Amino acid sequence: MSSSTKTGKQKKMNSEDNEDTRLAKRLCYLLRYGAVKEGLDVYEGGYVDMDQVVELNLMRHDTREEILAEVDSSLSTRGAKRFERKEENGKTLVRACFCVNFEVNPCHSGTNVTTLLSTCLDYVSDNLELFDLEDFPDEYLINNMIHRLKKKKKLNNAAFRQLLVPTLHHLNLDNIYLTEGTLRSVWKSCPHLRILSLKDCGYLMTDNLMEQLAKKLPHLESLNLCACKHLTDRSMSALWRSAKNLKELNLSWIKTISESAIISLVKNCPKLEHLDIYDHKVSAEGVETLTEMAKDRNITIVLKGLTDTTVAPENPCAKLPFFGKTCH
Repeated sequence: MSSSTKTGKQKKMNSEDNEDTRLAKRLCYLLRYGAVKEGLDVYEGGYVDMDQVVELNLMRHDTREEILAEVDSSLSTRGAKRFERKEENGKTLVRACFCVNFEVNPCHSGTNVTTLLSTCLDYVSDNLELFDLEDFPDEYLINNMIHRLKKKKKLNNAAFRQLLVPTLHHLNLDNIYLTEGTLRSVWKSCPHLRILSLKDCGYLMTDNLMEQLAKKLPHLESLNLCACKHLTDRSMSALWRSAKNLKELNLSWIKTISESAIISLVKNCPKLEHLDIYDHKVSAEGVETLTEMAKDRNITIVLKGLTDTTVAPENPCAKLPFFGKTCH
């Protein structure tokens, strides 16, 4: 076979791979975040109707058969199914299996008229200096305003500090640019935090800050440190010494924490229920030790290659079970 023929075939294969990737990305956007924004009806459990999906301009280049094939075959980097479907009342319904976080449609269904809630949130978040939110009780709306300002590129330190109120129990800082000063404001202003996500804040998080955070937030139950790649065994010691209420912890995509530190953490966190260490390198002996401890205390552990169904979750990509649930 000539080199030109090989090159032509390779280009065709790469083109097909790229198209498959683009379809998967469109489905991820639609079924995880954008269904409501794109005007789809969302049924119980996060399902949407395939008839509505294929009518979207976003999916105009894909046939119904191609979309369903992607729903049935697409796998995440962890080897878990991204999507699933079911037949109900004569309809084919599809949904994402994890990371579902639909954006609220700012307009009334079927119109371009902005809802009163969205209008009010825009006004308050753009004029924070006019409001005293210290005793504001709705943490869902506070988190909404934080990410609303981030999307508008208006989340400066002053605005962020005004939104950190003592009533907060749940704070999602995924992909929010933080400074050391604003992180200190988190534990000073929100001492009752129970659920905190610092996913992708690896540029900032250090052992020193982790030690202080663990001491200052003793009520933490769910903590997401995914990709905080500068943390080491010191941070693990700080957690099991200070965070006595910790139930859920995500340590995925961190290469600087030893196997022994993880075992010590599990051994010394009496309330731990869920641990995500998916990509950590753990020896066969370490896996055996962690599995036995997990079985004894009914702990779920996410670890690549862990197949014991009494310990490993069915879906290794699922969010922390408690994370995302606002406290009342």
